[in-house]
Amino acid sequence: PNPVPVITPSGPTEFCDGDSVVLTSSAASSYLWSTNETTQTITVFTSGVYDVAVVDANGCEGVSARITVVVNDNPIPTITPDGPTEFCNGDSVTLTSSAFDSYLWSTGETTQSIVVSAAGDYSVEGTDQNACSGLSADVTITVYQNPQPEITASDTVACDGQTVTLTSSQATAYEWSSGATSQQISVTTSGLYWVEVTDANGCLGADSVEITINPVPTPLPVITPDGPTTFCDGDSVTLSVGTWDGYLWTPNGNTTQSITVDQSGLYVITVTNEFGCQADAAGVVVTVNELPEPVI
Repeated sequence: PNPVPVITPSGPTEFCDGDSVVLTSSAASSYLWSTNETTQTITVFTSGVYDVAVVDANGCEGVSARITVVVNDNPIPTITPDGPTEFCNGDSVTLTSSAFDSYLWSTGETTQSIVVSAAGDYSVEGTDQNACSGLSADVTITVYQNPQPEITASDTVACDGQTVTLTSSQATAYEWSSGATSQQISVTTSGLYWVEVTDANGCLGADSVEITINPVPTPLPVITPDGPTTFCDGDSVTLSVGTWDGYLWTPNGNTTQSITVDQSGLYVITVTNEFGCQADAAGVVVTVNELPEPVI
């Protein structure tokens, strides 16, 4: 009788691209596969119909039944972001894979979509209904650091009537709590002032500073003489002012609450209150007349 060879596969005859199956013929003296190979076993990587013709020890020939091998293509997942892949720290983007039976992201997550807030390269391996897997191209996420502006104040404590200058560190755009949009602003009242800046990447950062504006001495100081301010040489007058934390008379430089004056001139005092703010009193003119020199 003619031999009837049987082909035995080493595993499934339907598999994914990149895998293979070994087909083995039952024993004979010689073999001729449909692939023109002449060994007892062949390794198959591609789809097709395979059979083998054999010759036995009697020189009789036989052909096996055909066996079909199916090689399924591996999928190629695609990733779709729901927004920009370059954004500022604190923001995020959702990455969604094309549809498959299962997913394995480079982050270890296994959902179709993931939310990303950190910089890096992200990919997904998708497995289809044939259990074939494919890896997507990387999607690069860039996360920019938010700027950290710094406000420089000409002074954080000033007196009523003075102006404090606030300057922000360099940025692309500025928005102050006062509504100003310049890099530098001037303030004359107490309060908390802040600035929000935007850098070249469109990222935001903020800084604030507390400014204190103290009152000047109120009511304004008044110089009170204890007698006439016009008198004869050899006399004097005492000039006094109310109680304050500090005093400075002009032109003699005295720092007392009262001074005794015996020379002509304009006398002014600058007083300082508990906040270190100053105010000037209206000046007092003292006139010292020379004594006559009679001649007998």
